Amino acid sequence: MKKRYLPIFGIFSFTAVANAQQVELQRSVIASTGGSAEINNTIFQYTIGDVLVTAIENSPLLVTQGFQQPEVNGSIPEPQAPLITGFIVYPNPANSQTKLEFDLVMDDMVNIQLVNNAGQTVRNISLKMLAGKANYILPLAGYPSGLYYVVLKASRRTYSEKLVIQ
Repeated sequence: MKKRYLPIFGIFSFTAVANAQQVELQRSVIASTGGSAEINNTIFQYTIGDVLVTAIENSPLLVTQGFQQPEVNGSIPEPQAPLITGFIVYPNPANSQTKLEFDLVMDDMVNIQLVNNAGQTVRNISLKMLAGKANYILPLAGYPSGLYYVVLKASRRTYSEKLVIQ
């Protein structure tokens, strides 16, 4: 089965650049629709692009349309190791207090938030903590019964656990 690609250039398939400047475009896919069809054992694949208007330093607009396939460089960012592990909240459900327990991989500023089910932060605590096993007792007196979330933030990473206050 043969594969052929049928480019469909729309009404404005052009590039206009003033002052004969050398312009280097970052290739990307700009398309709202496309598809493929098989006709007489031949596969046609197409993309219909959207108009892209970009301002270029001190020059008028650059208008281009269509399918611009990005280059694949093969590099995938390595996932970062978690900064906080073993995060648990107990007792859960809780009445007057609950205990937060977690392992902190390195010394860091830890932000502890108690968030109600409406998404409002009702308690916010910031602590400088040392690496290792961490324990914190969170007082719950004065909070109405319901579902809450205990949110830990450290080094721009967020960890959360549900907490039911009775």
